[in-house]
Amino acid sequence: MSGEQEAPREIIIIRRGGGDDHGGHHGGTWKIAYADFVTAMMAFFLVMWLINSANEATKARVASYFNPIKMNDATPSGRGLSTDAAAKSSSKDQKKDAPALAM
Repeated sequence: MSGEQEAPREIIIIRRGGGDDHGGHHGGTWKIAYADFVTAMMAFFLVMWLINSANEATKARVASYFNPIKMNDATPSGRGLSTDAAAKSSSKDQKKDAPALAM
């Protein structure tokens, strides 16, 4: 280092941009929800248009397809004991309890 002087080092400043903390409302989650909503509305209006353009016979066939009574028996069974079975059993009990009349 006799005659040479070292050049002073330059100070390099690196400035990095800070992240915007707007991720909550600038994210993509609302886009998925909006796409689902738009798809549901499109399907709804398509069904409405098809119902409007169908004739009465087609509407009756579609309604009979979705009618749950027609898919099962015409007369659904009741729950519990039926009134006929209850009447028969009560009349049998009365006959057992009644004293026999001798003739």
